[in-house]
Amino acid sequence: MSHKFLEPIKVGSQTVKNRVVFLAMAKTISNFDDGVSVRDIDYIESVAAGGVGIVIPGAMIVDKDWPSVLPLQPGIYDDKFIPGLRRLAAAAHKHGAKILFQLWHPGATNYSGIQPKTVDELSIDEIRNIQDKFVAAAKRAMAAGADGIEFQTCHGYLACQFISPLFNHRTDEYAWENVEDRARFATETISRIREVIGPDKIISVKMQGFDYPKGEGPNGLDGITPEQCAQVAPLIEAAGADMIAVSAGGTIYHQDDIMSGDVHRAEGWKVPAAKLVKQAVSIPVVATGSIRHPDFVDKIISEGNCDMVGMGRGILAEREWVKKCAEGREDELRYCISCMNCFNVGLFACDQTNCSVNPYALREGAKRPLHKNGAGRVVAIVGAGPAGMEAAVTLKQRGFEPVVFDKGSEIGGNLHIAKLPPFKGKFDWAAGYYKSMAAKLGIDVRLNTEATADMIKALNPYAVFIASGSNAVSIPLPGLDTVPVYQSHDVLVQNMYFENKKIVVLGGGITGLEVALFVRRQGNEVDVVDMLPAWPEAMTDLRFQQEACLETRHCNDQGVGLHYDHKAVKFEDGKLIAESTKDGSALALEADVVIMSVGVKPNDALYNELLAAGMNVYKGGDALATGKINKAVLHGSKFGVTLDE
Repeated sequence: MSHKFLEPIKVGSQTVKNRVVFLAMAKTISNFDDGVSVRDIDYIESVAAGGVGIVIPGAMIVDKDWPSVLPLQPGIYDDKFIPGLRRLAAAAHKHGAKILFQLWHPGATNYSGIQPKTVDELSIDEIRNIQDKFVAAAKRAMAAGADGIEFQTCHGYLACQFISPLFNHRTDEYAWENVEDRARFATETISRIREVIGPDKIISVKMQGFDYPKGEGPNGLDGITPEQCAQVAPLIEAAGADMIAVSAGGTIYHQDDIMSGDVHRAEGWKVPAAKLVKQAVSIPVVATGSIRHPDFVDKIISEGNCDMVGMGRGILAEREWVKKCAEGREDELRYCISCMNCFNVGLFACDQTNCSVNPYALREGAKRPLHKNGAGRVVAIVGAGPAGMEAAVTLKQRGFEPVVFDKGSEIGGNLHIAKLPPFKGKFDWAAGYYKSMAAKLGIDVRLNTEATADMIKALNPYAVFIASGSNAVSIPLPGLDTVPVYQSHDVLVQNMYFENKKIVVLGGGITGLEVALFVRRQGNEVDVVDMLPAWPEAMTDLRFQQEACLETRHCNDQGVGLHYDHKAVKFEDGKLIAESTKDGSALALEADVVIMSVGVKPNDALYNELLAAGMNVYKGGDALATGKINKAVLHGSKFGVTLDE
């Protein structure tokens, strides 16, 4: 199949080999002195090797003295970083990709706990000083061999703050009321950058397509609209820009307002803003916004909505997205499911498991070659969820003969539960990958079959991998036998319907919030009780903060009662009684139904039985340790790669 996005395109005076841009994503993998790390280089080389036309490595710090800079990002504020940046550029050029260094200043966005100045507070001299630092950084980018720069005018960062009415209340030549004035900081800086880098280098500008819908910003304020973005765009072009990428979102006001699409966002949700900008300028326009599928990309380019597409998390999840499309292997694509695990864990918490579908995202150096020494040996796998199927696909590619058992009716395991809460249908894309690969590779998958020790032994397998998931946990409460009680798992799997009920969900973790939303949307009155503190106060780091904030926001919007710091003690007279863990006061919630969502434990009985029988048996996924999808995928991959190595 021929794809429109595989065609080359002229950006400024340079020819880019295709129309796919890897968008800048902040990631905490640089050295502690802000120098380029080995992981930085491995990461960018992996992206470039996957075939994208342009690579934008991520936010690069132009002003180290600013008090709220995000740590562990590559620095471009000193000449000492040029050798490392040169190696970064070489990693992209090795595979024919253009590389642009994003010049980044956070402005009033606070990552450090120290409140920086707002754009209203900056003096003219301070503005000039910041512009000088952008210009100096652009010079260093050229010295490092970059093909150009990206000027960050998006996501609530400094240049965006001048353009947005949410931030800019100045009354001088940078005031918001006039379009030329609100754009002045950006246009002045871009013009100066063009002077020092010359006409042949690319200047890309990442613009804020919109902030909040009308009247929904902080204190009821209006943010940037797509129409206002399109008004500024011609000024950006006139200042010297060769390309404009249109994005949206930011975190400066709300922890739960994310830069890119969470699972609740539709594919291409920012494309309408890109279309307006394209109508206003003559230079290439890049559309962004949870873009995943090749046919969708072809459609929006062919319809004139944009000239190019930007993918961040989509490429993080599937490094060979372009390569596979070029080779006609679209059926092998792993699609980003917008779970935001990369944000929750990998981008800001330095964890090594950063993606739910790509076990080696941001840890490319740990990826090992697949030695094809399986020699047809049989490996029994129990469970067709992410851990089991990841192991099966990897083993099949190595020449083993995996035989997969699952008591369910389709491949995917708990992915089919994860997709059931509101807006989480994208999780089905991960299950779709395993279905596609099982069919393509001819993997023996035996569904509707609950594996027994005798079944496994009959195969005389070389090894056994138990990925049989987990079992729900219940808590005993006096009087609970007088009310219908269900597990969150069963409510979702069986698509239970409750009509005009008062429901109490015990457990306010992610699953508890999701099942609460599920039954609330049926029209029921819903309360959630949890003995732990509310999100994100319970957090000691950013590990799950983002996802929790999103789910909490949706619960609040839907009228779900959230009662954290309360321990359920009994059920009597039709009410769930809970005591405050802070002052001991009692809370009584009427309940026709109680739903348990208090955790799970590994289902490893078969593992223990086979181990006792002396078989070569391993376990992974929730059967090893309960956790998120990324852990299960990593377990399956490690087993598949390392068996008999």
